[in-house]
Amino acid sequence: MQRSWRWSGKSNNQTVHMSKPPTPDRRSAPDRRNRPTSPLTRTSLFGARQAFRRREDKATHRFVDRYSKRSALTVIGIVALSLLDASFTLKLVHIGAATEVNPVMDYFLRLGPIPFLAVKYSLTVGCVVVFLVLKNFHYLSGRVQVSTLLAAVLVLYAILIIYELSLFLRFAKGGALW
Repeated sequence: MQRSWRWSGKSNNQTVHMSKPPTPDRRSAPDRRNRPTSPLTRTSLFGARQAFRRREDKATHRFVDRYSKRSALTVIGIVALSLLDASFTLKLVHIGAATEVNPVMDYFLRLGPIPFLAVKYSLTVGCVVVFLVLKNFHYLSGRVQVSTLLAAVLVLYAILIIYELSLFLRFAKGGALW
């Protein structure tokens, strides 16, 4: 079998002939991608890809089916601090030491503690799940990764909890806390 192609460089156009056949495919097993993955395999149940090995994969493939311990701990920390924030907010508003400044959450707070907690939890978990799935994406022209945003949310919640604790201490000096 002969192949030919045109190559143009600085000299005149030339035709190059190849007499050697292309390298044969040496894989012995059938291509596994021809069949759908069974829903009961270890890989489909627990995932396989936690990170990307190749540089070109990092540029094109963004989703993973397993998450690192760091990502899991960040998500758990955000949800825990969010629930702590909700309970502190309920108590601070009840004792008159604070008001809810978020108009959406203030609306649900006026409906009662259960709707407030349900909406706070649902919004937090929903956003965190979206951020977790998109953790390998970049924003701001590729300068910042979404996983960095997750860490920043965790730090901001920690700062908010410290602020709320300071409100408790400030109120305790002036009157009964509980």
